[in-house]
Amino acid sequence: MIKTHRHIATAAMLMSAAFLTGCAAQGSKVAVAQPDNTAHAAGRSFSLDTPVSKIAADQGGKAVLERDVPGLMSSSSYILLEGMSLAQIAPLSGGRISRTKLDQVQADLAKLAINESTGP
Repeated sequence: MIKTHRHIATAAMLMSAAFLTGCAAQGSKVAVAQPDNTAHAAGRSFSLDTPVSKIAADQGGKAVLERDVPGLMSSSSYILLEGMSLAQIAPLSGGRISRTKLDQVQADLAKLAINESTGP
């Protein structure tokens, strides 16, 4: 019995090490979103192809996401989705993020860019 537990523990440790090695190899692709409230002032704009974490890091972008895609950022799956764009998430949403909703998000993100370029 003890031998079986030892084998299971060893197998789990090796699998964990392999998983972490795989994550480390891809680690250079992972970026931590830093709050950036000047995204539009710097001339950047957001689209449906922008990672959700970058949109959410901007105060205006976060407001658009909260209004147009309620529950996305509070979802328990957000940590898995934050590096993906809305265009990538929509087909996985089971219809919850429809083409109409994507069009609304795109229009609202475009308004942010226009408002920033023309000023208050």
